[in-house]
Amino acid sequence: MNNRARWVAFSILAIGIFLAVSYNSVLSDAVSISSTTSTTTTSTTTTSTTTTSTTTTSTTSTTTTSTTIATTTTTTTTSTTTTTTTIPTTTTTVEVTPEKDSVTINDDSPIDVTPYEGVFVTFDGFEGENQTLLDTLVQNLPEAYKQTMLGKISFINGCHLYGVEMLGECPFGVWDSVGTFKNGDTNADWKLSIWVSNRAFKANRAFDTLLHESSHAFSYLSRNCIAPDGSNKRKQAQEYFGSEELFADSLVLYFGGDYVFYRETGVLTDTEVSYLKEFIDLCS
Repeated sequence: MNNRARWVAFSILAIGIFLAVSYNSVLSDAVSISSTTSTTTTSTTTTSTTTTSTTTTSTTSTTTTSTTIATTTTTTTTSTTTTTTTIPTTTTTVEVTPEKDSVTINDDSPIDVTPYEGVFVTFDGFEGENQTLLDTLVQNLPEAYKQTMLGKISFINGCHLYGVEMLGECPFGVWDSVGTFKNGDTNADWKLSIWVSNRAFKANRAFDTLLHESSHAFSYLSRNCIAPDGSNKRKQAQEYFGSEELFADSLVLYFGGDYVFYRETGVLTDTEVSYLKEFIDLCS
């Protein structure tokens, strides 16, 4: 090979080495660009929230002899589902337990449309919300009672204050023959009175109470009734049944009542029925 041919071959080899070195240099200096997308999430707090996220990633690669660029884009979509819960209103009713002499919380009894405005308004302890109802119940008393008591006895819807002093709470009913004040003094304007309280109406014991106290009034108005043998018939009846309270309860049963306050049994014997019939025929 002559000198010219060697020089041409050497030049070609040099150019090849140069190009190889340059290509490796480009590869070692490649630039990587990372693009970060900021994701904003809005959250709303509710009773029940369901969140669904969808992420889409796309990658684009561009290659040249000198640079490689990688771009990543992230998109977040948030959807919120809101559930509304409605809580129903709960009504609790507490009923009466008559055996324990308790009072109901809810009052289902009708009330007077027109308030009472009579003389009882001035009486200590007068309540009046059920005065008209009480007057109606009086008309349901046994005929023997009505013939004996109407026009003589006052029927008052109220809480007798001396009864409160005696029992420590408002009694269902009171029979007051002498008109008793709270302090025990007598001769008040409510002499010869039967009291039936709102508490008795709330406990659904108004008529039972009225019938019991009316039995006391009937007994009292018969206090001068004399038996054929010359004895006091009322005192005899008290002794026969055991006390004035037991006598009153027995009268309640005789006239069809089904609730007694002091008597242990709610059934009259045939002998007791005969005795009471004799008493009523003689003393009413």
